[in-house]
Amino acid sequence: MGEPAQDETALRATVETDLRSGGILSQALPGYEERFAQIQMARGVADALESGEHFVCEAGTGTGKSLAYLLPIVRSGKVALISTANKALQEQLFYKDIPFVQKYVQPFQAALVKGMGNYLCLDRLNEEIPFQRLAGNQAFAEMEELLDDDAQWDGDFDLLPMALPGDVRGRIAADSDQCAWRACPQYGDCYVRKMRERSQSAQVIVVNHTLLLLDAAMGGFLLPERDVIVIDEAHHLEEEATRAFTVSVTPSRVASLLAQHRLREHVGPRAFQEAQEADARAWNALERTIRIDAKGRQMVVSPVEEGLRLASALEELANDLQRNRPDNLDSKEDQLYDKLVKRTRNLASDARIVFSYKQPEERVYYVERLAGSGRRASQLCISAGPLDVTKLLREQLFDKISTIATSATLAVKNDFKFFRSRVGLDAAKEVVLPLTFNYREHALLYVPRMRLEPAYGAANGPYLEELAGEMRRLVEASDGRAFLLFSSRNALDTVYGHLQEPLEDDGFSLIVQGGRLGRSEMVRQFRETPRAVLFGLKSFWEGVDVVGEALSLVVIDKLPFDPPDDPVQEARVTRMKEAGQNWFGEYVLPQAILRLKQGIGRLLRTQDDRGVMAILDKRLHTKGYGRQVLDALPPARRTSNIEDVRRFFAQIAQD
Repeated sequence: MGEPAQDETALRATVETDLRSGGILSQALPGYEERFAQIQMARGVADALESGEHFVCEAGTGTGKSLAYLLPIVRSGKVALISTANKALQEQLFYKDIPFVQKYVQPFQAALVKGMGNYLCLDRLNEEIPFQRLAGNQAFAEMEELLDDDAQWDGDFDLLPMALPGDVRGRIAADSDQCAWRACPQYGDCYVRKMRERSQSAQVIVVNHTLLLLDAAMGGFLLPERDVIVIDEAHHLEEEATRAFTVSVTPSRVASLLAQHRLREHVGPRAFQEAQEADARAWNALERTIRIDAKGRQMVVSPVEEGLRLASALEELANDLQRNRPDNLDSKEDQLYDKLVKRTRNLASDARIVFSYKQPEERVYYVERLAGSGRRASQLCISAGPLDVTKLLREQLFDKISTIATSATLAVKNDFKFFRSRVGLDAAKEVVLPLTFNYREHALLYVPRMRLEPAYGAANGPYLEELAGEMRRLVEASDGRAFLLFSSRNALDTVYGHLQEPLEDDGFSLIVQGGRLGRSEMVRQFRETPRAVLFGLKSFWEGVDVVGEALSLVVIDKLPFDPPDDPVQEARVTRMKEAGQNWFGEYVLPQAILRLKQGIGRLLRTQDDRGVMAILDKRLHTKGYGRQVLDALPPARRTSNIEDVRRFFAQIAQD
């Protein structure tokens, strides 16, 4: 490469040199290939780091976007929070991508940060050990053997080589409500303390969106100071922000507080009895007045007086705790007492929010009946969710710090308007990078002219029967090696019921989501099993990487519109209708297009991959928006003829 142009910054020139043929990576890695899109993204990230501007980038599969933002960050010396959509993606970045940069570019400190509940609490462990040893719990014993070697295990439950029973894990996990922090006798060896100290000295801190948004809501006090935030898989940001800023109260949450022995010991018997009675009346009132509909929930459209009395009773408990605070508490008990007071006030505040119906123009209030087991079986949950997260994200995040947002699916027809309008990002530099893979030569998009449209409830039966027949023909054409992706559990179960016997009789190996296998084990078995067919739900639409011929067919049952049982979605649509806005074209359809692009993205993962993408939804041919959806997808050859699919796979077999 020649000398950088005058308008190129030193950082931009450095990272471009790193990524080009002849650079540090190509010198270290035999067969290294320069990627134009990756260099373009790295240049944009470098510019954003130096200018402090926001940067939004759509980078398709195969771009190498992790390297494209890690290299400029590391070379700049700036401290960055990198937020991913979930813990699995956190671990991939921390244990695969970051060590690569540390080895081949330059050393730097990195830290993986998760919520407290992901880590073992040594203080709670000591209380549990006698019971587990008496019970002879083998998984617990294996975990104990790892405790003396931090090199083997850092206290993160997700990294254990064995699975602990859920109830056991719950009793020994760190809990912010029960943590005495510096006053704890185990503080010197505390896994959470070590994790936080690593993050304080790190240049790159890897978190997930939930933790990032919790930190934003708390004003940035939860996570270390930083110069920039990278939001990877940024298409999840609105959904995660909605979840993070939703307030919910359940009977078990109140019962858990009232069961605390410190609370019972230090509040007056009258105040405690009034809280118990108010708790019972609040949930009984909901049971009497709420009629849970077929969608599994009921909107709340007026204050619930019994619930407001519960909020007042909880506030009085907090006041009683404050008044009756003992003078002779040791440091540990002092910390735990403070946390109990705060927990009680927080619950009182949340109860006042969800039962008050005070801000219907800003929140949607609803009651759901949660599935569960034991004491939590079929309990009610009352929530207040934000109708709009733009103001919260703008004030708590974008107005405070330079942000880089990236994903394989952020733009609709090369336009970021939808994404920026949904998250409150008013001004940013933008780029849609060119696709890395040759979709025209390596992929076929099959959209058959189905007889029936998807429906809901019993009316969906004939469509699902037709869907099963179409999927069987596709699986036979591809000889397995297929992901069959569904928008609902009912659709998956029904189609599986139609296909299990005939496919197994033909020698296909079926792997079904919802059994005892976790997602990672399902993917491993799929990779290693000839003629495998995987039946998957939402979690398989993204974040799954199967390279090569093991995955040659991705079938999507229908356009992934949000289900009609989501109360926040329904309330947002209703508000747009009342305002005379194009609720479908400006909100519902763009969401579905971005989700569809994610599902399609499972197919081609390397330059050599080839395969068929299929969308079995008649509306792509019959509705006016069908052309808009198809135009937003990768430019693969298209057909509605199953014979073209068979010829495509026959050609692959010959090659």
